[in-house]
Amino acid sequence: MAEKKQWEMNETQKSFVEILRANRENYPDGMTLREIKKVSGIAFKTGSINTLKTKGLVNTDGKREFVADIVYDNEVIGHKSYADTVYALVD
Repeated sequence: MAEKKQWEMNETQKSFVEILRANRENYPDGMTLREIKKVSGIAFKTGSINTLKTKGLVNTDGKREFVADIVYDNEVIGHKSYADTVYALVD
């Protein structure tokens, strides 16, 4: 019978987890992908981190709402509300 290889995080997943861990003090309830990009400069895609959720390492139960300005010709002409998924490490 073939031996089953034990799952290990790839480099992208390791980076994602480390960013969440390093920013726990400033973001105790977790971070959105926008916040992660803001603090790290890395734009993670959901497909590269979904396994962390299925393995039970990351929780995505929360949402964070924010309002963004709609700008046209250097003038704010309106606002748009967003709700982004919050990624938090499972303790």
